[in-house]
Amino acid sequence: MKFDFTSILDRHGRDAIAVDGIGKRANAPKAPKDGFDAIPMWVADMNFPTAPSIQRAICERVAHPCFGYFQPSKDYYESIIEWQRRQNGVEGLKAEHIAYENGVLGGVLSALSLFCTRGDKVLLHSPTYIGFTQALTANGYQIVSSSLRLDEKGVWRIDFEEMERKLRQEKIHAAIFCSPHNPCGRVWEKEELEQVSSLFEKYEVNVVSDEIWSDLIMPGHRHLPFQSVSEYARMHTVALYAPSKTFNLAGLVGSYHIIYNKTLQERMARAAALSHYNEMNVLSMHALIGAYSEEGREWLSELLSILSDNLEFACNFMEREFPYLHAMKAEGTYMLFIDCKDWLQKKNLTLAE
Repeated sequence: MKFDFTSILDRHGRDAIAVDGIGKRANAPKAPKDGFDAIPMWVADMNFPTAPSIQRAICERVAHPCFGYFQPSKDYYESIIEWQRRQNGVEGLKAEHIAYENGVLGGVLSALSLFCTRGDKVLLHSPTYIGFTQALTANGYQIVSSSLRLDEKGVWRIDFEEMERKLRQEKIHAAIFCSPHNPCGRVWEKEELEQVSSLFEKYEVNVVSDEIWSDLIMPGHRHLPFQSVSEYARMHTVALYAPSKTFNLAGLVGSYHIIYNKTLQERMARAAALSHYNEMNVLSMHALIGAYSEEGREWLSELLSILSDNLEFACNFMEREFPYLHAMKAEGTYMLFIDCKDWLQKKNLTLAE
């Protein structure tokens, strides 16, 4: 392999929440007993060094000793356009369709503010990423859950009958769609996406599509951007992306949205301008340019091979050593969503315990 995915990276004392936050933060695991260490698997970042092209891009910019006000460069937009074309087959994407977001979760809330007001109902598919539930609850939205269900092969599927019933009965006009799905790890098939889009169109639902995991697709699967499945989806969706999950850049902060609808573009830009919260970091911009390079693509290709092997190992290990635990090997993301119901029953424990 060209890149290093085997060295053990010591993150202690480097301000990493995954390591230095253990036992110190309210939502963190308890500190390990004396003489023991903790494996940092509670935060969604990786313990691999990032792509060398990213470090080089940052260092080259840092070598220039001025960090005043700046504007996004042409390279920034062209990097995103080319990345989306090569990764996802997106054609017709222009700079005017792209705008910066500090983070995907913040972008989700900004987009929801265009579609509804506090107190309104928002559709989410359950199991649900805890960041969505916490953010929506804190901001006064009512969550309506539409279930994902395991089929006979152990694959998570959308219950379309329930989804339509919820949209109709609850009179929902805004939804968050997670693609690939966190935490279940599904990479939605074209037919599934088309059916989702059809229901959203039927009930005039505006969509916030979180596609932050869209680069981390396991072999044998392919991500299809939600905006590409229909004209309705293209014109009624705010899609959110970032290099942070792919390249371990969460600490640099920097995401972006894609909006094709001119009116939504203007409203989203106005919301960001009024709050003054959404200003790009110059180093974050250059990190994205370094990530979305040819070397970044090579690094990602090797990473996906490693992640796929790791997921395979974890699933096989659980099946062999812990037969009462069940997990679908993720089709996308590096998350492993483990069903512990049988194990809890065997141990005579409740979920709360």
